[in-house]
Amino acid sequence: MNKQKAKSKPARRHAQNQLLRQAIEPQRLPFIEHVYELRKRLFYIALSVAVFSGLASMFHKQLTQWLLAPAGNQQFIYTSPGGGFDFIVRICVYTGFFLSIPVIVSQILLYFTPLVKKETMHFLHWVGFWSAVLACLGMSFGYFVGLSAGLNFLLHTFSTNQIQALISVQSYLSFVLVYLLGAAILFQLPLILLFINHIKPLKPGMLMGKQRWVILIAFVVGAMISPSPDVKNQTIMAAPIIAMYELSIVLIWMVNRKHRRPKKVLALLQKDAETREKRVNEFTRARQTWESAMSQAIHETKATVLAQSEPVTAGISPMPQLASIPQHATRQANRPRRYISDYSKPAIGRPVSPTTRKIQISK
Repeated sequence: MNKQKAKSKPARRHAQNQLLRQAIEPQRLPFIEHVYELRKRLFYIALSVAVFSGLASMFHKQLTQWLLAPAGNQQFIYTSPGGGFDFIVRICVYTGFFLSIPVIVSQILLYFTPLVKKETMHFLHWVGFWSAVLACLGMSFGYFVGLSAGLNFLLHTFSTNQIQALISVQSYLSFVLVYLLGAAILFQLPLILLFINHIKPLKPGMLMGKQRWVILIAFVVGAMISPSPDVKNQTIMAAPIIAMYELSIVLIWMVNRKHRRPKKVLALLQKDAETREKRVNEFTRARQTWESAMSQAIHETKATVLAQSEPVTAGISPMPQLASIPQHATRQANRPRRYISDYSKPAIGRPVSPTTRKIQISK
């Protein structure tokens, strides 16, 4: 019984240590748990897209009218028996995906929540909200202003009595989606510059100096979005890009102003820098004075040694120079008698030379 109790004590200690480690350390889930979590998030996203697509199918006629409104009186075709059904399905699926964007973003953030800090998650929520707002503004501008002007130029400028535009409704839908997506991305310029400023602070003055290049790029992009020779249309297309850039400069100035140091702190830092510079100057001056004094003392010492080495009066031999005296003679003269006698003793087990024996006998 005692042996069993003795064996059970280490097992109990081991179990207690494991419980303490599990309580202190964060739980590490196996890989299959992450796969299950990802599958659950994807299921929620697919369910959201399916639900919103089903709701959009109930209003597909109204959605078709909104989609074809920027084209005006232009007639569209489909080139296969199932082309009309395919067009309706695409409209419903794209609408469901667009309405499910908040659900998609939230599910992605929930999946990565255990790996991200709270401050970073708060920043991501803030960025996601304003990104959605700017995307909606960009798509609204592209739909109500840019798309109608671009289609008017592309569909009616090159048409003649012999040339008529026969456009499939699927290609028109693809063109509209790409156009609206590009407008949404262009309106993300303030967030892009704020993100760059978060990594490396930007100066508003430097951004103001780049305005001429921004204006040039805005007109080039406006010409690509709405390829019209009319200056009015190009100005309408370029104006939002320039406005977004100016808004970015204002936001960067406000953000950098909040993180600027107070005046008292700046005054103390400036005073500390002046004091440090003063101490460095004093140290440099003292070092120069010491170096000059040392060089003068060395020069005087050399002059004194040279003066002592020359004969002072006739009949008196000059003092020997210090360099002419061998160093080993000086060391040997300063050594005690006992050291010399001990050093001259023969080693044990070695034969003694006759000269050494004579010296020992004479001693």
